[in-house]
Amino acid sequence: MNDKKIISDTQRTGILVILLVSAFVTSMSTTVTGNMIPNFTEFFGVSSNLAQWLTSGATLISGITIPITAFLIKRTPNKVYFLTAMTAFTTGSLSASLAISFPVLLVSRLLQAIGCGMLLSFAQIVLLKLYPKEKHGTIMASYSMASTISSVVGPTYAGLVMDNFGWKGVFVSLFVIGFLIIIGGVIFMKNVTEKEDAELNIGYVLLSSTGFATFLIGVSNISGGLFSLKSGGLIITGIILLSTFSVLQLKSEKPMLNLHVFRYSSFSIAVILSLCLYLIGMGNGMILPIFTKAIRGFSDTAYGLATIFGSLLSVFATLSAGKLYDKVGIKPMFFTGAGLFTIFSVMGLFLSESTSIIYISVLFALQSVAMASLMSPATAMALSGLEGKVRVDGSAIFNTIRQISSSLASTLSVLIYTLAGSNMTAVHGVYVYFGIVTVAVFITVIIYIKSENRNKV
Repeated sequence: MNDKKIISDTQRTGILVILLVSAFVTSMSTTVTGNMIPNFTEFFGVSSNLAQWLTSGATLISGITIPITAFLIKRTPNKVYFLTAMTAFTTGSLSASLAISFPVLLVSRLLQAIGCGMLLSFAQIVLLKLYPKEKHGTIMASYSMASTISSVVGPTYAGLVMDNFGWKGVFVSLFVIGFLIIIGGVIFMKNVTEKEDAELNIGYVLLSSTGFATFLIGVSNISGGLFSLKSGGLIITGIILLSTFSVLQLKSEKPMLNLHVFRYSSFSIAVILSLCLYLIGMGNGMILPIFTKAIRGFSDTAYGLATIFGSLLSVFATLSAGKLYDKVGIKPMFFTGAGLFTIFSVMGLFLSESTSIIYISVLFALQSVAMASLMSPATAMALSGLEGKVRVDGSAIFNTIRQISSSLASTLSVLIYTLAGSNMTAVHGVYVYFGIVTVAVFITVIIYIKSENRNKV
């Protein structure tokens, strides 16, 4: 039953709060293990490469989970779904805090990741259903802001907790917070979307999961050389499997994912835009620290301080972008973001072996604000025009592509840097690549505007 009509303002606010807090905590959980790797290698006696799977493995499982969520959201009452997802995350957190062997810790992290993957699309669907269309930009901005803050806070939070309580203390705190969110879900969560008929074809699940996994594993191995079975071979295999899955979905009368959502021009444009944003944003997140520390010789602390300004700006810019989107639409945000990315790419070409930390801080801030001005409006643009089960499919597809582009972006920037010689010239080559992607953003803007003008005629 759809409870939307009987939801009070207090309940609506309660749902918003628990979804934002759950987004914050689950997103933070994906970043906290980054600076915990040395602790794991010492405690469990494993290599850094193996310990890294606590992060990359969680990302992989979360990505595999997302396409299946479209079926689960359609068939499961919202309250049951939310509590199940949070229970998986919280149980994984508790199990991780009690782990006495690395395999147990890894399985615990994967269980956390399942909860994260389940909540990503779900929160977007519920929030867009809960609020009117004229507030969708602000609501998606609030959701994006929660995730943005968590990525900034995560490593710092983990460091503070580890200094005082050890690495297990981090997972204990995530368990406690998760348990409190579950209580909030029991009190406030309501069924705001209607249950729909949907079938889960195991063959489709295996095909999509295997394709997604082989592609991402191949991408993660690409630094060892593109022309090898474990990198290029897996990437090609993944592309073939995902292409086969897509063709079958388009022909199926009861698809697991309705790929016909790409017929909506606003959705397709938003997907392309989001892909470009991740290629630049996540790519810069890999290459700028390398330049700052390996070439300029600044410390980790110096780089951390240099990024604080941009991180804080991105939080405010994200919320402002959502409000502006609700008032003026996507076009002004398009030109603002694309213009900032252009300045950012040009400034990157002037990086040198004598670049100051202030220049690096400004460069990071430009990229952060450009991302913030476009990311939440792109999400609202992609999903706001979709309704019912089409929105559920759209959200799952949108977030799956984001997951793929996130992994691809980090690898591509480092690959270009490595192939170009791992020197100052290589850094400039990466920013030329960012400039090319920025041109793709401008082309996307032009296509969208022409499409809008044709629709008005």
